[in-house]
Amino acid sequence: MIAESRARNRGRMTLLRVFAGLSPVASLVPVGCSHAPEYSIFGSLFPVWIFCSACGLLLAVGARAIIGRTAMAQYLAAPALFYLGMATFLACMLWLLLYS
Repeated sequence: MIAESRARNRGRMTLLRVFAGLSPVASLVPVGCSHAPEYSIFGSLFPVWIFCSACGLLLAVGARAIIGRTAMAQYLAAPALFYLGMATFLACMLWLLLYS
């Protein structure tokens, strides 16, 4: 029983040493996010991802209007998931094309 306790404590100390060694590295990780693209609108800074997601949503609504007028709409198994995925995809593509 005492041997198990010592082995457990030794394992914890090893884990703490690993975390102590990684802490200086962890402080450098957020440095890569120091500059995020943003727009100043009336003195307030808005991140660009908000605009990309709004444009992606508007493009998906437009695509939904086009798909709704065709015969393709009846073949969609889960339309809500399809349009949500389309809006996410379009927002990510706008982000990559405009701000990568």
